[in-house]
Amino acid sequence: MWLVAFSPPMVWAGIIFFLSSQSSLQSIESSTLDFFFKKLAHITVYAVLFTLLHRGFRLTLTSSAKTNNPHAEWLLPLVVVFLYAVTDELHQSFVPGRYATTRDVGYDMLGVAIALLRQYRYI
Repeated sequence: MWLVAFSPPMVWAGIIFFLSSQSSLQSIESSTLDFFFKKLAHITVYAVLFTLLHRGFRLTLTSSAKTNNPHAEWLLPLVVVFLYAVTDELHQSFVPGRYATTRDVGYDMLGVAIALLRQYRYI
């Protein structure tokens, strides 16, 4: 069950790692559009990562764990995604032509917030 639950987020995290390992990514001629596209990509890929992890934790958490902490289903994936976003930025600091910014972690977490609100039907 664990493999079924967590294989998709692990594959997705691998895709994020691969993209972060690229010295340069394709850019759009307009710097404004390029900025918008790249930040939208941050929001999107981390929203998907959160959604996949949320599913994984929902499938694997026992009913007693859910009873003891009813927020575990969304809190655990939120913490994991935050830690992954921070380490991804750290990883980028070692890639030639890339740099780490806390602002990008903020965009990543904006994606998480949107996915979380969507998951619980607030938006």
